[in-house]
Amino acid sequence: MNKHIKKFISIADFLGDVLGSNTEIILHDLTNYEESIVHIINGHISDRKIGDPVTDLVLEFIASESKGNKQFISNYNSKTIEGRLLYSSTYFIRDDNNEIVGALCLNSDYHEVKKSLSFLTSLLPNYVDDKILSINNIKENLNTDPQELTLSKIDAIINEFDVVPNRMTTDEKTNVITALNDCGVFNIRGSVQEVAKKLQMSEPSIYRYIKKIKS
Repeated sequence: MNKHIKKFISIADFLGDVLGSNTEIILHDLTNYEESIVHIINGHISDRKIGDPVTDLVLEFIASESKGNKQFISNYNSKTIEGRLLYSSTYFIRDDNNEIVGALCLNSDYHEVKKSLSFLTSLLPNYVDDKILSINNIKENLNTDPQELTLSKIDAIINEFDVVPNRMTTDEKTNVITALNDCGVFNIRGSVQEVAKKLQMSEPSIYRYIKKIKS
């Protein structure tokens, strides 16, 4: 485990005691994306365990912000593999060179609280919740399968372009592969093969596009 990550184990344990059983606390060691979880408290919330992979949001942040100075993102929505909405925050752990090497993530499940609130608000017919959540607000998917994580991200980006792969122009394919690269998808093993299938291209062609983008 990276030495910078070890320092946060006691902090994670402290937060676990303070926040209770409704908040999952996870430490990611980002030197290994596919087995990044090295410490977890209340893993029952997302059904993840030590050795499970990094999430799509952390991957995207590493690709887009790793050279910057942003230290954390807070109060966004995430979704478990079963579709349960969580309230999440992530603190990024940096090394002496300001590179992101880990992440401390908090995911709170207020499902039971919301059920109680729903009962109470049913007694107040004029009450309107000013913080209604929508599936469109989800920023992070908490998945234990790196392949599913990759496929989900690939599908989401391809769908943004609203063109079926077999009708994409060279420029459109370049834009899709650039977006996938910017989100860190190609840091996951097997992603080139999956992208090739989705875009109906050969794997060597994908590698050529990536090389061109990075040059």
